[in-house]
Amino acid sequence: MKGLWDYLYNKDKRLFEYINKRIKCKLLDIFMPRITHLGGASFTVLSCLFLYIFGKDQAKTAAMQAFVTITGSQGIVQLFKNTIARKRPYLVLPDVNTFWSKLLKDHSFPSGHTTAGFSLAAVLAMHFPAYSLISYSLAAMVGLSRIYTGMHYPSDVLSGAFLGMACATLIEFFL
Repeated sequence: MKGLWDYLYNKDKRLFEYINKRIKCKLLDIFMPRITHLGGASFTVLSCLFLYIFGKDQAKTAAMQAFVTITGSQGIVQLFKNTIARKRPYLVLPDVNTFWSKLLKDHSFPSGHTTAGFSLAAVLAMHFPAYSLISYSLAAMVGLSRIYTGMHYPSDVLSGAFLGMACATLIEFFL
């Protein structure tokens, strides 16, 4: 079993290094640190609030459902982060490109920004299918930005995407 985990970690690390180091360019250096904030608490919660205040019936329902989904999924993220305690890539790997002077001190698995982005995207896609390509594309860019900026491994991002969509699906089913 250890051999399998080592194999998966090496693939994860190689893909991280490719995204974080090899596809580096000035345009992405400007774009990625900004797009990453679309998965942050400020943007996702304010989006829910905006939809609730200014939206009509379907938008209000989506806003409430998204807020519940984001809140619930972030609770699970914190549980996993504290239980698994995986160190962030810039704490383990040499020469990781980071974009902030103040780096995060919490753990990396799963990506909370990606989870929040996909939580919001999935709820919006369920209520407004015509915009699903846009919402999922933005969520995917948030996930990619988390790797590009050195905050997360690809498996952190994929797990966050799965968690966000799973929580949205469960909330939709129960509500």
